[in-house]
Amino acid sequence: MDANYFAYQQYRDYLIYKELEKRETIPEFKAVLQKLITHEKEDFDFWQKLATRKEFKISKLDLWKYRFMRRIFGLTFTARFLEHHEEEMITQYTNYLKGVEDEELRASIERIIEHERFHEKELIGHIKEDKVEFMSNIVLGLNDGLIELTGALVGFSFALGSAAAVALTGTITGLAASLSMAASAYLQAQYEEGKDAYKSAVFTGVAYVIVVVLLVAPFVITQNINTSLITMAIVIVLIISGMSLYTSVIFGRSFWGQFRQMLLLSVGVAIITFVLGSALKQLTGLDI
Repeated sequence: MDANYFAYQQYRDYLIYKELEKRETIPEFKAVLQKLITHEKEDFDFWQKLATRKEFKISKLDLWKYRFMRRIFGLTFTARFLEHHEEEMITQYTNYLKGVEDEELRASIERIIEHERFHEKELIGHIKEDKVEFMSNIVLGLNDGLIELTGALVGFSFALGSAAAVALTGTITGLAASLSMAASAYLQAQYEEGKDAYKSAVFTGVAYVIVVVLLVAPFVITQNINTSLITMAIVIVLIISGMSLYTSVIFGRSFWGQFRQMLLLSVGVAIITFVLGSALKQLTGLDI
């Protein structure tokens, strides 16, 4: 790595933050982005003086990617995602320092590392959207929806034997459960100081309904139980992967740790309900 590489990386981050700031409508978030822009510009100016190249360009596709990420996943996720890039840069700066003997230059690079490590992390910590503040409610709705409905749909599949019957029963069960979860979240939030009970209920209920729609859809689309179950399993893995990625970036946790935990819980409940459904079918002799 050389000064040209570092100048390019800082210029890239500078333009990305500038692009995000240009489209930000919340004053508090806009102010944070403006400070980040100032930091990145200062660091870019430092490296540009050392670089042999004086002009840098980044692809429009790169900027579009972050605009899209901001629109879909929110500013908090996008800023945290960029923070991971900053952590990589810290490692590269540290390695670069090993070959620097000039004391003044070393001190300047160490200031940039300190800048990246603390100042920007602290600034990004001020960006907190509703979807992050109520992330526990979203996770609760998604996780409970996955665990409860996966087990229910598998049990219904082996007990009823009809995709249409499973879809109808699963939808009724899922919607009833989503209302119950929303009501519970509302009541719980009333005992938590500073928590918006209405938003807690909405985030929990909507997350649960999304799971209901996605898991029931395969049984509506196809009339074959086995195909529906296989498709549902793929949808479950995709939901868990997406949720694990999102929370791992937001909270700085292990993606694989969260993925394994959620997957094991969903699969475990599905296996138990499959056994129960098969046992009840044998005991009652019902074949609907």
